[in-house]
Amino acid sequence: MLLLFPTLLFGAITAVYTPEPYLVLQAKPGPFTSDMTFGAKLGTLIVTTTDGDKIYAPTWGSTDEVSNDVILSGLMRSYLGGPFKEDTHKFHIMSVAYPEGYPGTPTIRVVQSPHSPIVSWFPNTVNANPFRVELYLMSTNSTNQHTIPVWRPASYFHLNTAYTLPATFNPIFSFISANDPWMNVGWMMDNGEPDPSHGSYVSVNGVAGPNSTPIVDPTAYTDPDNPGQPGMTYGDPPQMVSYSVSLTNQSISFNLADAIGTNRKDVNTMTIIVANGKVGTNYSQQVIFTDTSGFSNFRLLPEQGGSASIPFNLFFGGTQVPKGTPILWNTLQNGSNNIKTIQIGGIDQNAIDSLASGTYSATISVEIQNP
Repeated sequence: MLLLFPTLLFGAITAVYTPEPYLVLQAKPGPFTSDMTFGAKLGTLIVTTTDGDKIYAPTWGSTDEVSNDVILSGLMRSYLGGPFKEDTHKFHIMSVAYPEGYPGTPTIRVVQSPHSPIVSWFPNTVNANPFRVELYLMSTNSTNQHTIPVWRPASYFHLNTAYTLPATFNPIFSFISANDPWMNVGWMMDNGEPDPSHGSYVSVNGVAGPNSTPIVDPTAYTDPDNPGQPGMTYGDPPQMVSYSVSLTNQSISFNLADAIGTNRKDVNTMTIIVANGKVGTNYSQQVIFTDTSGFSNFRLLPEQGGSASIPFNLFFGGTQVPKGTPILWNTLQNGSNNIKTIQIGGIDQNAIDSLASGTYSATISVEIQNP
């Protein structure tokens, strides 16, 4: 009798894309060696494989957003020693891959529409594991890392100045690998998408399919005057506005009678500190209050055990707040003079008359987050 013992090989390709936290223009970014080159790093893709799987003919798909050049606007020179004037310059999204490992010799390609090979149009197998690919927005479309731009080198742009991108700038790509080592990109791809018999989408950050990977974090723009718009500063990353919260009391005891009906008992004071903001500018944060009672509303629970609980209302700056609902505080100013009082009220007299005497408590959590 002939016995067959099958062997199963399980392979997987895992891809993680991390956009840059701040988009900053600089001379000689990334692999480019000349201080005359100019651009900004957008993010990094890291692809890892396990035994039994390989990356063949890696390709950026769904690249329709870069069918045209990306126009950057701002102060720039047109000739050596000339004045800085408002003008525009064509930029390009450049893919910088390390198919033989990082650090190493990069393979640089212009990302084109509707799909773009990462290494080559011809069949190729990536040997590096992990495989690193970086994306840059560059003032040149040269694929030579040692290129020296002839038109508008970095010195023709104004240091410590913000530059704007088109309002529609929002590249969202996909990552694709061929099914076989002999497959080339032109045969595999069809108008930005893979032919399923020749290639497949690779899950990036847990999502696979067309337009699955946002290339830019919308919070990464560094124009200090327009932080929500596509813009970048040439120079060091600006100090971004940050927020911290403090409470006057970590705990407080009070008599329930002080919070019955329309009575309100001051139980705490919250201060939100805004750092690196501009004087006179309003900033916003959402404040969320919750407790540990497990009910949909705020409750005081008996410390000695038992099922009885006491509902109460929570007030923030004089306004009642629903449990777990974000409350917008949109008048925050730079500094620490952002103060509101937290109060408890609305306790039902009849409800507490039927309860056994004792100590009741609540643990209230406060969270702040961006709107």
